Amino acid sequence: MNNNEFNEQRYNRQKQFCRFILGIQQLFAHPLINLVWIIFAGGVVALIIAEKRLLLSYDANPLFEKIIEICMNVIVIIFPVICAIGLIQFIGFITAIRDEADMSIVFGDKRDVKNQPSILRYKKTDRKTGVTKREFYSAIPMERWQEKKESICDRMDIHIIGDITYGGRHRNIGNRIIIESAKGRKSKDRGVLYPAKLFTLFMNCFY
Repeated sequence: MNNNEFNEQRYNRQKQFCRFILGIQQLFAHPLINLVWIIFAGGVVALIIAEKRLLLSYDANPLFEKIIEICMNVIVIIFPVICAIGLIQFIGFITAIRDEADMSIVFGDKRDVKNQPSILRYKKTDRKTGVTKREFYSAIPMERWQEKKESICDRMDIHIIGDITYGGRHRNIGNRIIIESAKGRKSKDRGVLYPAKLFTLFMNCFY
């Protein structure tokens, strides 16, 4: 295995993990999403009923019948677990896809992306203040995030509150980037225009 393959596999594992973490976080942040578990539970019940009917209709040697019963029970347990994990990761994917696409455009050159775009691992909006906190897993150094700060704001139509910081409990994890923002751009203070300054100097001559 060469370095590129190792980095790609490590990136894919981290992406799957971030999708799962983000999906869990969204289930707590938006309780209405949990309604999908009603449909999921209905599917599990239907699977169990189908298993019971299949076993009742199956007529074979008792030894083989016991083996088949064990296999079916294992499937009934494992398959819903895999589906539940996939559903949570899908919720994470739906949440992340737009922000990650914007980051890919902002950091669109090969020097920054290297086929490993930043991965959204946390997103939450405070309903009272309207502030959205995003945390990305990223191989892009902080220096580049600071350089692209205005481009990020323009692309996402936001204004960043405070500064871009590292993630983690102590804000010291280098591959995690935290951005706190609110909707809309803030117009820059253009200061006093030159003609106005000239007029002020002219008037000062008479006083």
